[in-house]
Amino acid sequence: MDILVVLIFSLAFIAGCASSVFAEVTGYGWSGAVIMVGLGIAGALFIPFKLLLVRRWVWLLAGFIGAFASFYIQFRVPQPDVNDISKFAPATKVTIIGEILDAPMVSGSGKGKFTLLAKEIKLSTGKTEQVEGKLYTTVSLTQATGLRPSQKMEITGNLYIPKAPDNPGGFDFKAFLGRSGIFAGFSGRSLELIGEPPQFGDWWIRSRMIRAHVLGAGMPEGALLSSLVLGNRTVDLPPDLKQTFIEVGLAAALAASGFQVSIILGTVLAVSGSSSNQVKFGVGTLCLLGFLILTGVSPSVLRAVVMGMGTLVGLVMDRQTRPVIGLTLAAVILLLIQPLWIWDLGFQFSFLATLGLVVSADAIASKLEWLPPILSSLLSIPIAAYVWTLPLQLYMFGKISAYSILANVLTTPLVSMGTIVGIVSGVLGVIYVPLGAVVSWLMMAPLALMIAIASWIHSLPGAVTSAGAIALWQLLVGYGLILAIWLVPKVRKLWLAASLLLVMILFIPNVVARSTLFQALILSSDRTPVMLIQDQGKVTLINSGDQQVVNFTLLTLLQKSGINQIDWAIATSSDPDLSEGWKLIAPKPISIKNFASSVEMVSLTDTLANAGATINSLKLNESKAIASQTQIELIHQNPNLLRIQTADTSWLLMTEANPTEQKLLLTLPNLKATILWWTGEDLIPELLQAVQPNIAIASNSNRNPVSAPTINQLKSMNINFYQTSLDGAIQWTKEQIEPLKDRDVDESPI
Repeated sequence: MDILVVLIFSLAFIAGCASSVFAEVTGYGWSGAVIMVGLGIAGALFIPFKLLLVRRWVWLLAGFIGAFASFYIQFRVPQPDVNDISKFAPATKVTIIGEILDAPMVSGSGKGKFTLLAKEIKLSTGKTEQVEGKLYTTVSLTQATGLRPSQKMEITGNLYIPKAPDNPGGFDFKAFLGRSGIFAGFSGRSLELIGEPPQFGDWWIRSRMIRAHVLGAGMPEGALLSSLVLGNRTVDLPPDLKQTFIEVGLAAALAASGFQVSIILGTVLAVSGSSSNQVKFGVGTLCLLGFLILTGVSPSVLRAVVMGMGTLVGLVMDRQTRPVIGLTLAAVILLLIQPLWIWDLGFQFSFLATLGLVVSADAIASKLEWLPPILSSLLSIPIAAYVWTLPLQLYMFGKISAYSILANVLTTPLVSMGTIVGIVSGVLGVIYVPLGAVVSWLMMAPLALMIAIASWIHSLPGAVTSAGAIALWQLLVGYGLILAIWLVPKVRKLWLAASLLLVMILFIPNVVARSTLFQALILSSDRTPVMLIQDQGKVTLINSGDQQVVNFTLLTLLQKSGINQIDWAIATSSDPDLSEGWKLIAPKPISIKNFASSVEMVSLTDTLANAGATINSLKLNESKAIASQTQIELIHQNPNLLRIQTADTSWLLMTEANPTEQKLLLTLPNLKATILWWTGEDLIPELLQAVQPNIAIASNSNRNPVSAPTINQLKSMNINFYQTSLDGAIQWTKEQIEPLKDRDVDESPI
């Protein structure tokens, strides 16, 4: 079969899988299959003869292959079995008997996490049931220490169903676990091991390699060395260091993938230079399979290994491999094995970056021929990867790493050296840990230099810039332009104009949208009311929430909204736990210009002042104009009552006021407001009569629902009522107020 036909069919299969993602994102069900068949028919009927390249039936068949892929991915979506453990969720104080499937790691909240294969459940009623299915399990770090895959245990705790995100831009943990066949989570409180722990496995080899690296190079250099070899999926790299590397654009260095595979194959071919091609194939295959087992089965590693196998097959058959064909065939093989990997960001970024290197690196290097050859080569590789992944980066995260290319140029020699030495020391460490540690020690200084470079770049102004999440149409048009530059000669000649158009499409719509946007967003947070106001480019944040809210909700939202500065930060609570959230925001790329509080918080204000914020105070009955259409006024303390004026709408924010304290507010003049926003306590009828709101919004948690009498009272007065624990985040604009769970899933936070 002609190689071009193979390429078209392979791309059609990949596009069919991607079209199912498009169908789910847009909510149009099976539209992915319809789109692919339509494209195939259109290609067969309407492509001009000069551009046809292949027979018309090829395009038609490609459309049906894409439709098959769209159906295939839907068919492979995991579904819970009849006796899946999730059928018993939620449940408290239950005991699960099961087996650990993977090595425990540290979760984002600082707990130990692992996947547990459940076999039996003991309910709080004393009843025992045989079950199946996997559980996302968390325990304390102390309990997780020393746990191994294949270890059997009896663990007691709470069974729950993971939640979909309650806030715009939030990570859909429920969907993420569901694509791995996990439909429930388990928060462990106590555990007891059953039987003797396993003594050997791939975890044993990994642990000895990591011990050799850490013993020789120390921390965090040793953990970084292990990440260069094994990838950060299997190594607990310190969170701050990992975040720094990701934010400056060095995430690829921490992900075991094509770079490590190329080094392995290069070493095998060099060592076995005089051997037959069959011997090289056998040794190379064993090394690649060993690397795959050590790093764990992830899409990026599998892609690299499959492409490496393609290189070995080409060697045996004495044929030169075609990188684009090899890449597309590798993607098809992976998606046949597990089509849901099309959702995996590692797969997406790895595929796009590799495609960029294959088709664009040489062209970029030719444009840089005025530079020394070594430098042009060093620059062309990160530029190609950066361009091909930029639209996806903006769509998923809404941020750019301004110095990513510089970071990769400066660290590539160190990454190469670290990977080679890390593999050698790791192999020696499996044989004898101290021997591997001696070799690892040689990398202590280079690794320290790599960390210093990453930290220095991270400290530069604008190192991480929130550009805002782009819409789906921008993503599609952006990649359409990139493909046109690659495939269409006339567009390629105008590459500079096309590149400028690409930048305009990716960035200008969001800039224009933010400059005209007028919106208030109440976040779903457990312990404190949080509101983000965007007033034509000016940003106000009322309360930050605790550390968990900031880390897992607020920073992501600000990043995806393209917010790099908070013009006014307003605090209405003196709770130390809640004020810690502000301290997490201060050192981030998102700066705070002005800070004001209704209470004195010396430690917090000192921290924010050192970070460059101007400190103000909220005084009783003093109105502050914080944007063109937004004003804030503190009208009572203990309990706090804040009036927020947004355009023609008046809000009253009442925090932690019980019925007795609410009576104190009745003496205040002019309590009327369009929206009453409070923290979920019972409301007295007199207060509602005084405020006369059209809308009431409760910022509460599932543990603190609004009482039935208060809900009935609101209904009897025809007041529209929302609570963030049920409705998620609440968005207000001049036109309407809308809860997150009623919003189009494809809407951007801006």
